[in-house]
Amino acid sequence: MKHSDWYNIIFSDARSFRWKRHFLFWMAVFFYHLLRIGIMMPAVNTLHSMLLLLKYTMVNSMIINPFLTYSIVYFLIPKYFNRKKYFFFSGGMLIVILLILFYYFIINWLNLNSAVRHAIGLSNGFLITTFKPGFIRAFGNPPLITGLFLSLKTLKNWHFEQIKTERLAKENASAELQLLKAQIHPHFLFNTLNNIYSFSLYRSAHAGTLVKKLSGMLGYMINECNEKLVPLEKEITLIQDYMGLEKVRYGERLRMEVEIHGDFKNKLIAPLLMIPFIENSFKHGTSQMLGHPWIKLEITTVKNQLFFKLSNSKPSIISSNGQNKGIGLLNVKKRLKLLYPGKHQLDISSTEEMFTVNMQIVLEDYELANNKVDIANKPFAYA
Repeated sequence: MKHSDWYNIIFSDARSFRWKRHFLFWMAVFFYHLLRIGIMMPAVNTLHSMLLLLKYTMVNSMIINPFLTYSIVYFLIPKYFNRKKYFFFSGGMLIVILLILFYYFIINWLNLNSAVRHAIGLSNGFLITTFKPGFIRAFGNPPLITGLFLSLKTLKNWHFEQIKTERLAKENASAELQLLKAQIHPHFLFNTLNNIYSFSLYRSAHAGTLVKKLSGMLGYMINECNEKLVPLEKEITLIQDYMGLEKVRYGERLRMEVEIHGDFKNKLIAPLLMIPFIENSFKHGTSQMLGHPWIKLEITTVKNQLFFKLSNSKPSIISSNGQNKGIGLLNVKKRLKLLYPGKHQLDISSTEEMFTVNMQIVLEDYELANNKVDIANKPFAYA
């Protein structure tokens, strides 16, 4: 049987797999009782003793245990216990136990031969002979089997909750990515359009370059950043173009250093992880300074490790606009925890004069990525 078949038998809620799951469980219980009762009985060497063994096994494994288990697990717990109706739950449990005791009482009474029945009559011996074995049986294996069944069901439900949590986490990461895109677009788009307008008034050659870069960036963020992973080369190009746009905006007033080292081919990264830090350095650092701001960016890859370091100058007085600067950074932290659990390090520090971000991420190769789309052969959206 395939691994997927066993998984479906254990976890699937489809009717075809559900009855198989219950059948296998009760067959295991049947053979357990067959072995246990067979060991306790005298030598099973006659047809009568074998039929008696099967009779007791059937009574315990196919009547009492299923009745107790399904009554509690599929009726009393969901109808009363889960709804905090503990009084009715306790009453239902008492009724179920009394029914089982009564059943064993009748079975033991029928098993007594007529001479013994006549001899004990309605004396205390009758009650002891018929009630005591039933009491022992009712509070022996049935609760254990029910507890085992409930434990397996609880484990299955826990597994489903884990899958649900992981799915919600992925959906949350996707939603946060869309939020990050929404945060990035308006800011740089507004400033870049102003720059293009200014340069176009003077018929500057910069206007055409800005339009080309802006078009490529928007195309990349709208069309390709919906993927779970994107080529690292494209993210690097996005960063370079973004910083190039901002450099044109600030001109010689801004001192910018960009150092990029290593092999970026055949490596994948979650989209728009680095750009919020860079956007933040301009929005809350450079744009707030009256003097000569500076920004230094270092991106290095060593095998499958990405090292990202960004430093920028800070204004001596933080404006009121800086109160919301933590939102974008908080989103990046959440995305890192969701997308790179145990595979990233992030250190953000701030002094009176400088803001620094150090990030390390374990990258994925094309061959090891989950989505083995031929992403390497896709043309760049922009150059």
